[in-house]
Amino acid sequence: MTDVKQHQMPLRHVIDNAEKAIQVATDAEMAVRHAQLDSNPQQLQSAIAQLETAKRNLEQAHSQIEAQDNEGLQELVQIKQQMENSMQSIEMVSLGTEQPKQMR
Repeated sequence: MTDVKQHQMPLRHVIDNAEKAIQVATDAEMAVRHAQLDSNPQQLQSAIAQLETAKRNLEQAHSQIEAQDNEGLQELVQIKQQMENSMQSIEMVSLGTEQPKQMR
């Protein structure tokens, strides 16, 4: 009989993915802020695309963590909190990147 856990991602891999997603999100936020400071529309468009990719990565990593049945693990609880904070931060940055219609 096949063990159910064989079909689940190992916990360390899930946590590593989440940490990587958080770092990518942080980098994307910084790219947006730099583009805004430089007032560079092309750089801003690229940074916004990075931000959207980071958001999707965070959502995917969050889903992977939710699929784990080790709710009591302190490391999972911490990484979930970091991911939620990162998602909120991305939302705030995204709201601040509304471009004027002539730039679109």
